[in-house]
Amino acid sequence: MARSFIAPAATALAVATFGLPALAQELSCGGIGAGAPWIGGSRMASDVTAASGVLALSGVSVAPGTRGVALFTVGRPADVRVEAAPADEYGDTVLEVFDAAGNLVVMDDDSGGMLASRSELPLAAGDYCLAVTGFGGGPVVADLQVSRLEQPALTQGLSGGFAGTEDFPLFVGVEPCLADTPATLLGQGPIDALLGQGGVSAVNSTVAAPYYRFTLSSPQSVTIRAENPEADPYIYVFDGQGQLLAENDDYESLNSRIDFTAPLAAGSYCVGMRALSDPNLPVTLRVSGFDARAMAMEAYDRGEAAPPLDGSYPVTELGVVGRGLTQDVTVSGSKAQWFVVDVPEYGLLLINADEVTDSDPMLSVFDEFGRNLGFNDDANGTLNSELTVRTPPGRYLIALRQYSDGYDGIIRLGVQRFVPAP
Repeated sequence: MARSFIAPAATALAVATFGLPALAQELSCGGIGAGAPWIGGSRMASDVTAASGVLALSGVSVAPGTRGVALFTVGRPADVRVEAAPADEYGDTVLEVFDAAGNLVVMDDDSGGMLASRSELPLAAGDYCLAVTGFGGGPVVADLQVSRLEQPALTQGLSGGFAGTEDFPLFVGVEPCLADTPATLLGQGPIDALLGQGGVSAVNSTVAAPYYRFTLSSPQSVTIRAENPEADPYIYVFDGQGQLLAENDDYESLNSRIDFTAPLAAGSYCVGMRALSDPNLPVTLRVSGFDARAMAMEAYDRGEAAPPLDGSYPVTELGVVGRGLTQDVTVSGSKAQWFVVDVPEYGLLLINADEVTDSDPMLSVFDEFGRNLGFNDDANGTLNSELTVRTPPGRYLIALRQYSDGYDGIIRLGVQRFVPAP
């Protein structure tokens, strides 16, 4: 799932409790799990190393901006699997595990496959809190499971991501980056002066360099990117105390990006990174100054936001839509081409983008105020696109692009207008 992530600040989450098994005694993981239930019904029954079967809770409802939490214990050091999966097709889980002191041990978004979360990691003996949130702080209904590696998994996992080989380590997720965590340095000291000059960057595989560290001497708004869609990088940003500030996967294609629009305070920061596809491929990590205008131009190029109709961005005028119009357009790659049509009276537009040669069209429509009215990729069992939009009188912008840079063909854009019978 492609997601844009703009992170002005870290967001504190409240805790959602749910009345299933008995409540824990004197375990809160620093307040995160206060009042939460033991996943097995009691502390003794929630020991993953002794349980005869998996430990699970179903249908945990998490309200916006809250965490759903369940408690479990590890009676002896062991490799443990923790999972959270959406219980309905609309959810997107984010999983966290905290130790008894409230320290973040691991967090994960999509390692369960699709929009589910999963991590397999060695845990010391002790008590733990398994927390689930909805991605971006949204609501979610989730199924939770804690198990040993030889027991059945809740999620399908990522292909190759749980093999426990040298190429694909057992661990899936990211450990917090603390002050003593080994990390590749970006820059030879504070990077403030370099942010407006393209920033600082490094190229390594996520196996060779899972963490990067940079320092700011004054408050700065920054953009952090990780690029190589073949590797499918996933990035996490921590402050100097190991507090997670933001995470992102698939901002553009399978690349990742985080924009801190509100300045980060002076201090040390760490970027954790892993690859969801191949951790041995090189990934370019770049930290640069946040540029609001450049960000807007990139959004126009991707067809995700409508450009202004003031001549500052190229938009082709197609004029008034009578009964309909068609135009063949050569579209090279995933950069959007923009068109504007005029609708003289209330009606309905049927907009088609059909392959003529070497194309997989994608279509978006906006009104003149920049509001997105619809998006379509594949329609009617084909790679062509189609949208139907109700249209009061006004101007409407159409973005036309290819699914990927591998396409360089002709797309036939068709716009038909229908009006209500008198």
